[in-house]
Amino acid sequence: MRWKALSDDGHVVSGVYTFGVGVPAPVVTDAVGAGGPTTSEHIVRWMYFVGLALLVGGMGFQLLVVRRPPSGRFYAVAGAGAVVVLESGIVAFLLRAEDALQLPFRSFLYGDLSPISGGTRFGQAFIAMELGFALVTALLFLAWLTDRYKRLLWPAFALGLAFASGLSLSGHSSSGSGAELADWLHLCAAVLWVGGLVQLVAVVWPTAPELRRIAFRRFSRLATVCVAVLVGAGTYLSIQRLPQLRDLWQTGYGHVLLVKLGLVSLALVWGAAHQFVALPRITHDGVATRIGRSMLGESAVAMAVLLTAAVLVDSRPPPRPAPQAPTANAVAGAGTSARPAATRARSAWAPGSSRALRR
Repeated sequence: MRWKALSDDGHVVSGVYTFGVGVPAPVVTDAVGAGGPTTSEHIVRWMYFVGLALLVGGMGFQLLVVRRPPSGRFYAVAGAGAVVVLESGIVAFLLRAEDALQLPFRSFLYGDLSPISGGTRFGQAFIAMELGFALVTALLFLAWLTDRYKRLLWPAFALGLAFASGLSLSGHSSSGSGAELADWLHLCAAVLWVGGLVQLVAVVWPTAPELRRIAFRRFSRLATVCVAVLVGAGTYLSIQRLPQLRDLWQTGYGHVLLVKLGLVSLALVWGAAHQFVALPRITHDGVATRIGRSMLGESAVAMAVLLTAAVLVDSRPPPRPAPQAPTANAVAGAGTSARPAATRARSAWAPGSSRALRR
């Protein structure tokens, strides 16, 4: 039920709630009239993933790979990621609420969003993640302000990884069978991989030539672990979300997944070429310049991977086929001992049913 009321101060207050008669009330975001995720929501979710990579992945790269006092450019890139995470999270919530309430965007100032913010997993995760990443941003700012990066960046990094689980707990993976944990590991691995790659291209390569070789080697080790987790968790999630193998090429969800797999494969081949071909010759200036440009291209492919991931998160996996009732032949083959009981059950039921029909 969608409602509107004119308040005493002249503003139009509106909202929506759901109910069920004999069945549980559906969640507000599944109300009749809601059209589901739009292209705008896909783009905003992609921006959220990019922000997570710049913020959480950037801090992980600084702590696990660089291991020295951060530069001003690191704080600039990570701070930009923090702003993107906070702002895109708000926009994603408003877009989802707009779709559920079926209200124009200008009416949100006096809209009742409590059924979405408190009555859905998406709304609860939004509130927790906004507050959590606001705390992460504060710790990042204090690290830049006080130069105590070890004492502040480590808790900020741990909190960032922890609050990223809100996406897994509020999406399609919140269905049990370990899917939430696999989705969170998948997201964390992608964030560390993409964020570290951006830091390597945007921070280390132009500002710290003396760190290029050692940072590249350390990041290669970290990326190997991330890719292993990424592939393992992604394979498990694909098996969970695709009931049948043909869904991979017969459904829209499967088509997007195929595109994502193709982009990931391209990025892996690109990274392998850097590892085995470019790394031994990285000390030469000309080679280092070409590697920097090549890693920029690899970063673009990684951003495309995050875009397909955003579309997958907002898409509905194909439904599982309903269990079929046992056939007559299967019942007949159950054994002769079941036949007398079935015969007695039919004879006991038939008189009562005929009297009921006559009445």
